[in-house]
Amino acid sequence: MDAYIDKQAKTDPAATANRPDGPVDIPDVAIDDLSAANIEILKGMARAQGVSFSEAIERHGAWPATKQKLVRLQRALSDEFAGGERADDGSKVWLGFKGQIPAQAVETAKSLPLQVELQGNLGYTEAELNEAKKRVHRALLKDPRFSSVASYYDAKSGTVQSLVVPAPAAKASVNDESARSTVSPLVTNPAITMDVKVTEGPVASTFADPYIRGGGDLQNCTSNFNVVATWDYETRRHATAGHCANGASTRTYCNYPVDGGNCTSITLTNQCWIGCEYGDAALYTRGSLTLTRTFYYNAQNKAYVDGEDPVQWVGDSICKWGRYSGSSCGTVQRTNWSNDNSDNLFVTSIPVGNTTCRVRRCPRYARRLRGAPFMMGSSWSSLGV
Repeated sequence: MDAYIDKQAKTDPAATANRPDGPVDIPDVAIDDLSAANIEILKGMARAQGVSFSEAIERHGAWPATKQKLVRLQRALSDEFAGGERADDGSKVWLGFKGQIPAQAVETAKSLPLQVELQGNLGYTEAELNEAKKRVHRALLKDPRFSSVASYYDAKSGTVQSLVVPAPAAKASVNDESARSTVSPLVTNPAITMDVKVTEGPVASTFADPYIRGGGDLQNCTSNFNVVATWDYETRRHATAGHCANGASTRTYCNYPVDGGNCTSITLTNQCWIGCEYGDAALYTRGSLTLTRTFYYNAQNKAYVDGEDPVQWVGDSICKWGRYSGSSCGTVQRTNWSNDNSDNLFVTSIPVGNTTCRVRRCPRYARRLRGAPFMMGSSWSSLGV
């Protein structure tokens, strides 16, 4: 496969037709319906799950195309859709609905290359679950008895779950039931249950490369993708996490030594970190460099962005790269997670110390591309897609 990809990268005109900043380490080619970038992710999933490469292809190879069909179904049936979850081994997917199972869902399930479990009459939509979670979470955040709060929901059971850390002065008086009774009236849909648990723990070269890329070096942080405004293709920004920006009006972006290590000063235009409705994100100008659709997937190698995944589901395969935490892969474990600072994040199985950070989840305000943190926007989209 590597030899075939290498040959295609050199001989296929399509591979060189749209690469404004030249060749990259993962070429913009495909084997059948698997892009070279997706093949690299499959290698990472094989390592993460302790299986062979061929087994990783069996488990996860068809998922990007399958997921696109399911996201279209999710959007078409948004008033009925209660949630979707994929098994970690890729063998099956669960789809839930508020009322009866729609005929469109049955027809879509028949067309998919994996086992599909359809469940109807749950009594809630995913949007209703998320709204209930946000009401509960915000009330607990305002409660002086708690020093830290994290909240999420389980789409299959229709349960809103919150974890609270008591403030020192309230430790003796707070328990699960007293915390739960405070917020239980906020959940008005009888099909949605809620629970609160008290926990003790908190939840260089002289070559001047002309491009600014996703995954680049922001000194004490790793940058995200480049984005364009959907209302004006000429309005373009370089993205990072809101907590990386931390209000800094300017930052220094640098390419890695493999591309010369040249730097530029970039200026903050948009930021949300504390109290954010949709994730943890910041946008900067491009400085003196040109925005491009390549991104670093480690400090030595780059690839082209070739697709997007605008909605995260439990069970999605995901890989990340961080300047300090390195590269690792795993699966999405929770979606629309809320913590002390932000709403609508997502949690992965990547171990602590290799965390994907909070920047990976920004629904409606975000479009996240395979293999890296986040994108801002129903107003913003990925550069080059």
